[in-house]
Amino acid sequence: MNIPKQTPEIFSILSKGNFISSNGSRGKLFDVINFEDNFQILKEFFAHTGYHLEKGHNYFYFSQQEETNTIMEKKLEQFAYYIDVMDFFSSMDVKPVVGTRYRVTQIAEECYANERLKQKLFALSRREKMVDKVGEIANDLTAGGFFEQEDEDTYKVMDAIHYLEQVISLITIEEEDGEQADS
Repeated sequence: MNIPKQTPEIFSILSKGNFISSNGSRGKLFDVINFEDNFQILKEFFAHTGYHLEKGHNYFYFSQQEETNTIMEKKLEQFAYYIDVMDFFSSMDVKPVVGTRYRVTQIAEECYANERLKQKLFALSRREKMVDKVGEIANDLTAGGFFEQEDEDTYKVMDAIHYLEQVISLITIEEEDGEQADS
């Protein structure tokens, strides 16, 4: 099996739960994985490590078939947070679509002007200042691979945001009478 020379770097990124998106600074790694037969070669190679290389809409990530209950609980807690964060960003004037750039100071200003946004932000962060609250959330999304920081104040929405949108769209909540209501 002739694996790409970037395989250790790809593994290092994906094994930490991060994404490799086509529109980010790791776009060259996306191209390596996406090139000719590399996806299939890497998928087979990583399968021996317990990870499954998955392809989304312009992004790659690892999944694992067997995870402990503790790991699954942590992931569910993290995802509950991401749902609230996506709700916050979806309530803004500029929605979180691939390539959108957000300035922390601009989001903070919008929160000052919109009481509903301000309440959502306060529920997401315990920081004192509005700018610090927004910065914390943007950094969390960056750590998750959904945003990429371009400079001190600016963040760009990555292709991996589709992953959050896709999983959120699959959530169904059971109502008290047994009927389902989509969330």
